[in-house]
Amino acid sequence: MLLLLSTSVGLMIVGGVNYSAVLPTILDDLGISSTAGGAMFSAFFVGYVLLVIPIGMLADTFSNRRILGVSAVGAGVFGMSFGAFTESVLVGVSLRLAAGACFAGVYVPGLSLLTDAYDRDKRGRAFGVYIGMLSLCGGAAYPASSWLSSIGGWRFAIVVTSIPALVAGVVLLWRLDDRGTPSTGEEFIDTSIFKKRSYWYAVTAYSGHNWELFGVQNWIVVYLLTTDGIFASDSPTVLAGILGGAVAGFGLPGNLLGGWISDHIGRVPTSGAALLLSGTATILFVLLSWPSLPILICWVVLYGIVLSADSAPLSAVITEISDDGTTGKALAGQSLIGFSPAIVSPFVFGAALDYSGFTLGFVLMSFGAFAGFLATVQLHRREQFDSTIGERSERASTGRTD
Repeated sequence: MLLLLSTSVGLMIVGGVNYSAVLPTILDDLGISSTAGGAMFSAFFVGYVLLVIPIGMLADTFSNRRILGVSAVGAGVFGMSFGAFTESVLVGVSLRLAAGACFAGVYVPGLSLLTDAYDRDKRGRAFGVYIGMLSLCGGAAYPASSWLSSIGGWRFAIVVTSIPALVAGVVLLWRLDDRGTPSTGEEFIDTSIFKKRSYWYAVTAYSGHNWELFGVQNWIVVYLLTTDGIFASDSPTVLAGILGGAVAGFGLPGNLLGGWISDHIGRVPTSGAALLLSGTATILFVLLSWPSLPILICWVVLYGIVLSADSAPLSAVITEISDDGTTGKALAGQSLIGFSPAIVSPFVFGAALDYSGFTLGFVLMSFGAFAGFLATVQLHRREQFDSTIGERSERASTGRTD
């Protein structure tokens, strides 16, 4: 199940990030501004957040096979339609919004299934594989889309790289076992998880992570084309696509490493350290000059790892905070709130680029990581407080005193 779900969600994300890989060509071909380009990217996540709560509720109570399969097929269809029919910003926004709504029908139900399948001591690693496949396949989409675009144009690249989502949907409908329990109605309206302060600290940290991650990933190829080492190469567009893909693709070892470490030393310390490192690295990325291509390549590898290392631990935290029967809603709430910044940050980066340049854009993205780090500090304090209260209650119930 882990292999099937991870592969499927990885293939689906290819149709979500292929847009970023060919963004410079789209801007030129459609004659639109960077701000409009950021808006089309953000539409994917608008669709995602609009549907993620209803899907999360369904994931707690109903069979997931049809939800996952039909959603994946829909994402493929809308992704191919974007490449074939987009002639204006309005059409592009509408089709990417629909594709993002379909992605919500795969990502959260998949996490919910894995939560049921894995114990806490192994859940971080399982989430690392699942979320890491998003990074690996999303990273592969950059060079693949850039190469396909060089052959047949950006429309050809978008259509071809959207097909894997369609294939994933068919496979899910065919191979995934039905899981889930009939709803009694009480679970569907249970909102107790949203009253926990620790939950909101974790969601805030995840929101800061996504603000930085998706803002950077959407514009990284455009930025790399301005560096001396890539600009002077024989095929700057393809090389920028490869390195942009590496930033996303090395999220796989980043998620695996973060998940593994969190299984041993704790979710919150691992997440906090990763957020602090990624925020610092984002600022350094644009402040350092890159005359040497080998140095830039090494930095891209390290940057991709730290940029995603907190994702799996933070998702695992959510499943541990939530009670039995509310995990789907907890993960859906995390996605609704946590992915909302991903709607805004690419747009903000594009506006900053139009106004002042890349330095302002990257600095604004780093603020999300630093805000997330502060949230993990508060979450750690809350966990210590809850632990102290629990120990006092246990001593009181047994009649022990210090």
